[in-house]
Amino acid sequence: MNFIQYADDAAIPVHSAADLQSSLDTLSAAYRRASLLVNTKKTEVLSSVVTHDLPALSFSVNGDTLSNVQEFTYLGNILSDSCSLDSKVEHRIQAASSAFGRLTKRVFLNHNLAIPTKVAVYRAVVCVSVMLYGCETWTLY
Repeated sequence: MNFIQYADDAAIPVHSAADLQSSLDTLSAAYRRASLLVNTKKTEVLSSVVTHDLPALSFSVNGDTLSNVQEFTYLGNILSDSCSLDSKVEHRIQAASSAFGRLTKRVFLNHNLAIPTKVAVYRAVVCVSVMLYGCETWTLY
């Protein structure tokens, strides 16, 4: 069993429903031994297998049923059941637009700043650090 743990976030990549339930039980037991609990309200299941003709599988931790989702955010990266980049790219565009908006009055509409300075701020703050954040982890297709 492989667990990908980072601070209080964990991912459990498995190949079957039985493996997932077994991994959830193992992880929950390990947490209990350390006096920790799995927050089942914040724990979600994402399946990358499209099963439109099959009923949704149900998984539980300590008797609480986990919700099945089509996408969620893990460590700032949007994961989806379609394995598409569309949500990730859209989220980054929205974040860059928001950053641009916050700087509009102070930087871009400021007549005391030269255009090269405004371009440098845009490239440093909006484009590179916000728009392209995490793009090195995207799976390109």
